Amino acid sequence: MVQAAFQPSWGRRILGLEGLRGFAATAVVVGHVHAYNANGVGWGVLSPVIFLLLNGLVMFRGLTGFLLFRPFATAIITGQRWPSIGRYATNRVLRLYPAYLAVLLIVSLVLGVAYTIPVEPGGVEDMDNVGYMTDPGRLLLDASLLHTLFPYSIKTGLGVSWSLSVEMLFYAVMPLIAFGVMKIRTFDPRRNVWLALIPAAVIMAIGLTGKFVRMQLLEGLPPGDEFYYDWGGNWYAVLARSFAVHADLYAFGMIVAVIVAAFENDLLRSQLAPRFRLGAVAVALFAVGVVMPLVPPAFDRTPVAMAYSAVILFIALPDRTGSPSLTGRALEFLPLRYVGVVSYGVFLWHVPVIWMLERYGLPDQSSAWGFVGSLVLVMAISVGLATLTRQFIEIPALRLKRSTERVPARVPAAPKAQPAPD
Repeated sequence: MVQAAFQPSWGRRILGLEGLRGFAATAVVVGHVHAYNANGVGWGVLSPVIFLLLNGLVMFRGLTGFLLFRPFATAIITGQRWPSIGRYATNRVLRLYPAYLAVLLIVSLVLGVAYTIPVEPGGVEDMDNVGYMTDPGRLLLDASLLHTLFPYSIKTGLGVSWSLSVEMLFYAVMPLIAFGVMKIRTFDPRRNVWLALIPAAVIMAIGLTGKFVRMQLLEGLPPGDEFYYDWGGNWYAVLARSFAVHADLYAFGMIVAVIVAAFENDLLRSQLAPRFRLGAVAVALFAVGVVMPLVPPAFDRTPVAMAYSAVILFIALPDRTGSPSLTGRALEFLPLRYVGVVSYGVFLWHVPVIWMLERYGLPDQSSAWGFVGSLVLVMAISVGLATLTRQFIEIPALRLKRSTERVPARVPAAPKAQPAPD
């Protein structure tokens, strides 16, 4: 049986965040099953709502920004000793690479359902792009997560691995920016709360600038081959899959980390938590109802990230009684939480599973019921494979993780809930 969770490298677990992971992983699977195999089954009038709900990858970005930046935000605000960078880096490698390398090698060399070549002009992703990875150069770049830096290897290997390259760069860039802010912190914790927002602002600026530059570059291209410029073997796609374009999706979660750290260190009174939770609801509604319809398509994930990070804040702060929120407790529902526990494996496995089913022609997805059947089958197989990956690869690797705290953490007065492992 898979262990439910590991003690995080900093702090304790917030109720509900594993459930959010489960929701995000399920959303990614639903979106990809529909995109690759639905054969024209559409969402109709629900399309705007479905667009919001299926952006599971954006939720993952917000959770990563929140969980990883929180100890750095606390150090900036309180002056506590800086988290151990060596342990932080080791923990990130242990979290990311062992399971990824195992799945990549199995999919590329054993099952033969890896992406072998980038999409060409006028092309789409289909079985012509999928097979055994026989090019050692591409396989090496995929294994190192550097494949998104070159048109020769972009969108090869696992279908979702481009996002891990973005993740890896966030792991590296965020502590560097936070360390620079630590050098200018003051002896006034309340002023330091504002300083702790600087890394989030810098990360936000990187992502918004990258989106703007990409939008300007695409305006000069002839229409009709947008998929190629997003995912194909060209430098426009390299930019589209880069940290520079996706950085802002982490920034909102980093802002939430600063707010939670301020509560935990008594710089915001616990009585204000319900007001902040109400404000989070307002922010989410504003992002979806006002910002999303106004922004250009190049920026359409930014309000989604704003809304999802507001959801994280709503769950992370306690209710009026000081107890973990009802929403957080509801997200502890076992099936959803279990998917959250094995979510990394689900994320890695589900696209190869889709192509395996496509290879054998199962099931027929020309109808809504066929789509539902396909979704259930993909999800069941992916969770099963993710369970094995978690048990035999992730858990042994995660046992090697060490706390990044140099001194015992201060016990907060409020909120009482603490962060989940990432």
